[in-house]
Amino acid sequence: MNAPPVATPRGFVALYTLAYCGLFVAFMPFVSILLQVKVAAIDPANRVTLLGQAVLGGALIASIANIAAGWLSDIGWRRSGSRRLPIAVGLVLIAIAFAAIHRAQTPGWLLAAIAFWQVALNLMFAPMVAVIADEVPDAAKGRVSGLLGISHPIGVLSAAAVTAAMFAGEGARFAANVALAAVMILPFLLFVRERGAGGGSAGADAAAATVVPRGDLIRAWIARLAMQVAGNGLTAYAFFHFADRWRGEGDAAGPVARAMAIVTAVVVVATILAGRWSDRVGGRKPFLGGATLLVVAGLIGMAIAPGFAGAAIGYGVTQTGLSVFLALHSALAMQLLPSSRTRGRDLAILNLTNTLPACVPPLLAALVPAGAGLGAVFVVLALVAAGGGLTALAIRSEH
Repeated sequence: MNAPPVATPRGFVALYTLAYCGLFVAFMPFVSILLQVKVAAIDPANRVTLLGQAVLGGALIASIANIAAGWLSDIGWRRSGSRRLPIAVGLVLIAIAFAAIHRAQTPGWLLAAIAFWQVALNLMFAPMVAVIADEVPDAAKGRVSGLLGISHPIGVLSAAAVTAAMFAGEGARFAANVALAAVMILPFLLFVRERGAGGGSAGADAAAATVVPRGDLIRAWIARLAMQVAGNGLTAYAFFHFADRWRGEGDAAGPVARAMAIVTAVVVVATILAGRWSDRVGGRKPFLGGATLLVVAGLIGMAIAPGFAGAAIGYGVTQTGLSVFLALHSALAMQLLPSSRTRGRDLAILNLTNTLPACVPPLLAALVPAGAGLGAVFVVLALVAAGGGLTALAIRSEH
């Protein structure tokens, strides 16, 4: 019989949240700004093609590396009760990878350096995600998952920070990016000791774990994939949709940026509150259902809104639903994991739902008839989201 889980260490949530945000700092400035600048500097005439190769090749490497890193962290967890070693190694390798990217002078060198960077990043990401399942009791997973919703806005802000005027050169920007990520991740590595407060232990036998039907794990995977597809499609086409409805002076870039900033603030607060509330209620599925309704209503609202304000409101409703769904789906998925011995690997497989939707924008462009307008795109995305939400509600086990 297993001993009852111990309490989560004091300060764990704060240090873990800081480190998790540090992972977003480690990649968001690069993928949103620094990579494009580097691609344009190496091959300006073929920058679109080279960027596409970097993004698609990176997604493939990330998918493989994430699963491998999760599997390796499971081995470390079973032997030592800790996943911090691969995170520390990944942090060192990130610095080396950024140095290699900075020194790249040819497309081939750049692509190879980006592949190495993806390996380093996922060596940190896979075990870091598994730590939530290891250390946070089920009754608090919603609160922590909701709190992690601040990671994306922090990543966006870090992109502005590392491209500030004081970091004028390319080398200075890469160095600032590494330093900022390290400052956020190192306190977790140095001061947190895993105790298995989430249930299970490094030496627990897999057969003793709660049995979860394989169908529920598949449903969880499909549901998240569908919602990520909706999110990726929204991200790809939202600006064009806003621009089509802008009737003010000048271009739409400024108003769209302001609308998105307001939405981000609302989304963060809503996700944190939903996470806390789901812990108190003791169930995730009612919140997943409600979030799905928000996503579907928001996307349809964007599709039919004749003006900029209506589209902005629809966008805000959609993003709120997406954020709440993905956060609480993460909490539920961690409760469905079949064994504490393979959490890193299983969560890495779930993470494929973050990389596979990269093919969504071109697929939508092929499916939607020419001249149909972006409204048709958002209707298709609403149907995909509805399917994902219904699949999540079909999950039978929730404990």
